[in-house]
Amino acid sequence: MSIVTLRFFIFVGVILAEYWICPKKFRWAVLLAGGGYFMLANTQGNWAVCAVFAAETLLTWLAALAVRRLSGERQKTLMTAATVMILAAALILYKDLSFFVNNINRIGALAGASFGLTLPQWLAPFGISYYTFILIGYLLDVRWGTVEEPQKNPLKMLLFAGYFPQMTSGPITRYNDMSETLFGGGRWELRRFQFGLQRFLWGLFKKLVLADRLAVAVAELYNGEAYTGVLVVVAAGLYIAQLYADFSGCMDIVIGISELFGIPLAENFRRPFSATNLSELWRRWHMTLGVWVRDYLMYPALKSGWMKGVRGFCKKHWGKKASRDIPTYIGMFITWFCVGFWHGGSWKYIFGSGLFFFAMIAGGMLLAPVFQKIIAALKINTEAWSWKFFQQVRSFCLFSAAVSFDRRDSFGAGLRAWKTVLTDWNPWTLVDGTLMNLGLDGKDIAVCALGLLAVLVVSMLQERYGSVRELLAKQNLAFRWLVYLALFLAVLVLGRYGPGYNAADFIYAGF
Repeated sequence: MSIVTLRFFIFVGVILAEYWICPKKFRWAVLLAGGGYFMLANTQGNWAVCAVFAAETLLTWLAALAVRRLSGERQKTLMTAATVMILAAALILYKDLSFFVNNINRIGALAGASFGLTLPQWLAPFGISYYTFILIGYLLDVRWGTVEEPQKNPLKMLLFAGYFPQMTSGPITRYNDMSETLFGGGRWELRRFQFGLQRFLWGLFKKLVLADRLAVAVAELYNGEAYTGVLVVVAAGLYIAQLYADFSGCMDIVIGISELFGIPLAENFRRPFSATNLSELWRRWHMTLGVWVRDYLMYPALKSGWMKGVRGFCKKHWGKKASRDIPTYIGMFITWFCVGFWHGGSWKYIFGSGLFFFAMIAGGMLLAPVFQKIIAALKINTEAWSWKFFQQVRSFCLFSAAVSFDRRDSFGAGLRAWKTVLTDWNPWTLVDGTLMNLGLDGKDIAVCALGLLAVLVVSMLQERYGSVRELLAKQNLAFRWLVYLALFLAVLVLGRYGPGYNAADFIYAGF
């Protein structure tokens, strides 16, 4: 059940009415029932797949209670580690097993052997990429004492892991941030309800008007390897525009819906293309994933016993600076590899959403003294607006080039495509009518251009003033309603839906 269908809108309306009518102490049960229906609807009524989610959640619930009751630190650590390994193994088994099967078969082929391993045909539990991280984060928080009192009610634990707005594409939430409003029942506030509707509508605009329209051109440009040279660059730019409109639109929809219930969800975007370097860009893009891997993967890795051994070895052989820098780079490599692997069990994801950024960020850190000397030699004013703009454009281009590998059929196809940028530069394709044959007519192109401009203006207003909804609320009534009506009509008239059309799946729902 896609979150941009009439069926979903009716579902939300029914659950919303029941939620606010129900006594406050029982509202969590309404959300639990709604989440169960939503999961069943998205697994085609497959109870076995839903049972996997329930089993993983209840295992984590029991492990957290056991960790709190056990007296020995070693016992607590073993219980936590065993549970985390089971959760991670389930995620890999259902989602990323292809990585191991395909690579084992390739290694066998290189060695002259045929292993003939095949992937099992099973349906992955809905939202497993997100609820697995939510569960692991909860268990580690209990182990570290961040969650002072673990949840005792198994049904409330199921609700926390399976709260339906976050199941499609996140965000990756934390127990301490959710428990009070999720289990205590949201407080009715007309202003918050209105803001939720506004954000929901803005998300629909991004998805139905922009992302699904751009998806047509992107699909054509990434269809095989027919488009080369400068069109590879165009494809990368259009794909990142589609991805941003799709993913941020999804976040606006689910966060807006959650606001209707009086339950705030964590933000996942903060104007990423305002960033002046790749590290900052990633901190602004998919923020909950970035914070999760930092807090539950990189920091624990850097503090682990084996990393202390690496630090001691480096200090003994190469000095104090090496003992500080080399473990940091190792931790970054592990983190970025896992980020890429989380996106999909393929080298194209491991490189495009992982190791490329490790190479760029680590390289920037290593070469920082050289860059500073170049800047000083060229007398570049780093406080000037033009320098900041250059950094933003550079970061956007690098980000687009890297993530474009995710959209290719394989890592090799991505390399071959970018090779043509150097060997088959064909700028005339920008003006010879090729761009008019990508499945979009003049109206579609105009809508995309104006829509992206609107998104840019809103982002600039957010960067300067903070919440645009707060800014809009201060305006005159006539102006506010003119904006709301224009946005509603844009979605109604320009949205890509209707007979014969199926809304494209949210891209991050596949990760």
